[in-house]
This record gives sequence, C-alpha cells and structure tokens, in this order.
Amino acid sequence: MTHDTNDIIVGLAGHIDHGKTSLIRAINGFDGDRLQEEKARGITLDLSFSHIDTPMRNIAFIDVPGHEKLVKQMIAGAYGIDVLLLVVAADDGIMPQTREHLAIADMLGITQCVCVLSKVDKATPTLINQRKAEITKLFGTHTITLIDTLPFALLDSQGKEFEQNPYIDSLLFLLQTLPKPKKRDYGMVVYYIDRAFSIAGAGCVVTGTLMSGEITKSQELHICELQKQVQVRNLQIHDTDCTLATPSHRVALNLTHTNPNELQRGFLLTQKGFVRGANSIDVQIHCFEDKNLKHNTNYELYIGAKHLPIKLTILDKDLGFCTLSAKEPIFALFMQPFILREGNISVCGGYVLNPINDPIKKKTKVPLLQALLAKDFPQAFKILSRIHRHGFGVVSSTQRFGLSHQESSAILQNLHESKEVFFDSKDLVAYPLSELEWLKNAILDIFIKNKHALLSAQSLQLKYKWASLALLQTALTELLAQKFILQKDSLFVAKNNDIANLEEFLEQKIYELLSQQEFAPIAPYNLYENLEIDRKLGDKALKNLTKSQKVLRVAHNLFITTQSMNKLVAIMREIIHTQGYIDITLFKSKLPLSRKYLINYLEYLDNFADITKDGDKRILRFTP
Repeated sequence: MTHDTNDIIVGLAGHIDHGKTSLIRAINGFDGDRLQEEKARGITLDLSFSHIDTPMRNIAFIDVPGHEKLVKQMIAGAYGIDVLLLVVAADDGIMPQTREHLAIADMLGITQCVCVLSKVDKATPTLINQRKAEITKLFGTHTITLIDTLPFALLDSQGKEFEQNPYIDSLLFLLQTLPKPKKRDYGMVVYYIDRAFSIAGAGCVVTGTLMSGEITKSQELHICELQKQVQVRNLQIHDTDCTLATPSHRVALNLTHTNPNELQRGFLLTQKGFVRGANSIDVQIHCFEDKNLKHNTNYELYIGAKHLPIKLTILDKDLGFCTLSAKEPIFALFMQPFILREGNISVCGGYVLNPINDPIKKKTKVPLLQALLAKDFPQAFKILSRIHRHGFGVVSSTQRFGLSHQESSAILQNLHESKEVFFDSKDLVAYPLSELEWLKNAILDIFIKNKHALLSAQSLQLKYKWASLALLQTALTELLAQKFILQKDSLFVAKNNDIANLEEFLEQKIYELLSQQEFAPIAPYNLYENLEIDRKLGDKALKNLTKSQKVLRVAHNLFITTQSMNKLVAIMREIIHTQGYIDITLFKSKLPLSRKYLINYLEYLDNFADITKDGDKRILRFTP
C-alpha cells in the first residue's frame, strides 16, 4: 500500500495552555497529554502525533509543546510541516511564546499558517475583533502567509465540552482544500528520527517525518551519526503497513541491524555516500527581534531534529556570515534552515551555505559564501577549484549545493569549455588551469633531466597521485602538440630520445638498477618511478627478465637478480655450515636487512632438497 502524495502534515504551535491539545482532541479524539506529568500539569511536554482521514486527504497533526523551556521540541517537530496551526487564546491574546513559535516556524521555512482563535467563549465580540487585528498585524512582520483566522471553543454555553464541536467543520474544510506547498527536494532521502523503541516480535522501530526522497520496504539506509547501514524490514504510515513512503508523511520504520539504545533523536537516515559530517559549517544568520550575536560565543544549534552545542565565529557581520564549530560532526545540507538559542532564548535562525567547511582564509571564504547564497554556482566552483588546487570533487554536490551530479557536471563542463577550469567528467573532479600548466612544466623537467624517460599518464599518476588520468593525459597531449616532446607507440619521450629498441632498453635499465640494489631491491612500482618509465611497459620488461631467468621473483613485489640470489644462498649455506642452522636472528647478524627481506629469503631455502625447516630454523636434511 502507498499513501496519497496530497496528504499534509499540520503542526500546532502557540503559548502554553492556549488550547492546542484540546483542539486536536476536538478534531480527532486524540489526547496528546500521554504522560502522567503532562496530565497533572495540563500541558504537552513532548511531541504528540495523530492524524485524521478526510474525504480529500489524510491530515497528520504534530502537537508541539508550548512550555518555553521545551522550545527545542517545537523546533524538532517543525521540520516537515506543511501548514502551521497557530493557536491564540482570545482572552490572553498574543503572548511571548506565540511570537517565538511564529518566528521559528517562519525561519524554518513553513510557508502557510492558519490561526485558531481559541476560547472565544471567554471573549466579547469586540475583543475577538481586536485579537484578529493583532494577529494580522503580527503576520505583517513575517514572510509566512496567514491563510485565515478561525474561532474555536471547547465548551458550550453550559460550560460543558461539546459532543460535536461546531467550530471544527470549517477548520477541517480549510485543511482539506489548502494547496499542498511544494517541498524542497534534497535529491536524497532525508529522514530525522524523533523516537526509537522496541516492539516485541518486530525489534527496533523508529518514527520520524520523511522530508525528502522515497523509502521502500527492504531498502538499505545509512545512519549518518553511527556510520552504519540498516535495512527497512517494514514501514507504516498512520498505523498501516505500506511499501512506499513519500515526503510529508509521518513514517514508522522497522529497522534491522540496530537497536533503540544506540539511536538518538535527531539522527539522520539517508542513502550511503550522500552525506558526510563536518565539525564546522558556514552559514548565514538572521537575528530575531531585539537579539544580537556575539563573536566567539557558545550557542545551542537546532538543526533537523537534533540539537548540539556550538561555538560561533562571525566572518562578516553586515552579511550575516558565520562559522559554527562543534566537537562532534554536524550532518547538514545546503540551504538547510536552523535555529540558534542561548539558554532559554531563541537568538536567531539561518541557512547552511557550506555544509562541508573548507580550510579557507576569510578573504576567500566571504566571496565564496556570497556566491553560494546567490546560488551562483559557476562562480562558487571557480573559487573552490582554486582553493582545492589538487582537485575539487563534486561527488557530494547533492549535500553541498543541492545539485545532482549531472547538474554540477554541466556547470563545470561549461567552465571547462570556456577555459576557466579543467574538468574531468569521468572522475567528477575540477582543477584550476594553473595546475595543468604546473604539470606540463613538471613533466617537461623530467624529460630535460632524463632523456631516456618513457612516460604515460598512468606512470605519471604514480608520482602525482592527486592528478586524474584525464588531467595528466591532457598535459602530455598539449606538450606533444607544442612539439616539446615526442610519442613512440603509446609512450611519450624526450625530443632528443635516441632509443632504438624500447623493450631491450627497458630490460637493461631494470636489470642494472636491480643489480645495484643487490639484496634490498625496491618494489616494481618504485623501480618504475625511479627510472621514470611507464608501469605497463615496465611490468612487461620485468616479466621477460624473469622468463629468461636473469631475475627471480621471490615473493609478491620482491624481484632480485639471479646473480644476487645465488650470492645470498651461498651466505645462508655458510651460516648453516658453521652454526648448524640459520634463523632470522643469525641471518640478520650477518646481513642487516629488514625482516621482510630476511623472511622471504629464508623461505626461498625451502626450494632446496637438502635443506629442511625445523620450527623457525632451517637446517641440513639428515642423510645416512
């Protein structure tokens, strides 16, 4: 079963004891005051979830607490809300928490609100009209749209609770017909856990709001904070099993390979490889009314359904650019909204601009953040390619820029064609053109110093590991076009290269170097790098030397000339003859080599019929 994509999530907010939970009870009979403490105090302390099926859509309700100390719960619940239901008591009017909740909802990107004027049975018509005017004025200072202000009372004229509340029909009709706001598609699954518990026979169950992407039964997901893969055994929406969950639904997931004890509210579920954490993120901040930020000050960051302590550093006060640093990784997304609080006070909100902080100086970072804020990605990519001289990758572009790999690649390809960056479309890596020029000069220097160098992009990558094959190949091709080097078969050589037979030349050079190194030869890939020759051609030459028995392969990556090996065998036999045996300790006393050589050379003795192994020793085999 799947659920209608027209379903919505409605979040309740408002001052303590203004009637949010009573309103939900009147709508669908759900009592959000689940805990004994909540019952006794008459307030909702934690998030409460319920829903109602209507002819036009399913409407899920999140009742967020109004107690000022627990605004963090309200922030956690605000993510994924389509419509805010702001409850204002007609007798009290707008209160401090009313303003705070509205400011938070506005900053978190909720676009539409229905205001419910509760307790109208306790107010005169004149006071009701006054409250409506005050509410309209309040919304004039926010971007969130006030759809309507509707009256509500829980009690009838006799002071008894309505059996069929007459105020509910108009509210439900409005909630059924409201257009569902377009939600941001992050290009991946974004699901924040708000509860985790065990169910007998099922195991670990988590609940949360699916903000982006789709979740299917049996799908594998990644818990970012734990760096752990889990599988969705089953999923439910409104207590009904289903096979597919879409955004704007409250979803319960039955997960394998985890347990509630290791899960916390705010943990992020997504696909593996899409999101990585950073201990610092760059943001733009907007202070709430009468609030100011302080440089190098500790605040509490509320992002997703999570909150954690951070230190704020102001980069540019006028532009609102700041860096938030934490002791634990922050798993943030580009343009993701957040709230900062100091103690019990909501200070500001803002948006994430750079979720993976780069080690950049302030004079470079501010222009980068300006480009990111304006979504001027060509400019941002040019800046980032200059910062990351050895390769700026766009594999994390979904998290970093809200762009797919295809969108990021198209932007970089345009910059490549206009000769503003070099872009490797296969590896999804961009380089500044200055690095291409640097590579060309470095390669040319190799040929100047060694006219016998035989290079390819593959062999150069052993030396310049940060450079992609495409970048190296381009450097070689441009040097060839400029007639600085020549090409022989698939290799590039110096202009004054006079090698007649490449294979014979390579075999000779490799043999000479192995002979020089005698008992401690280096690994083949280091050998090729020293000789500045292509790895593929080097492997072929070494294979020919082994086939002709000029060189022996003693172990993986250990090749020695036959002449040197014969000397070693003679040394080892002499030790056995004089001492009666040979082991690593004795061998090392005669030949101070590293253990990796000594062990392999001792094992080579096992090939001789007259030598046998006795524990860690090698001795002469007894013959009668």
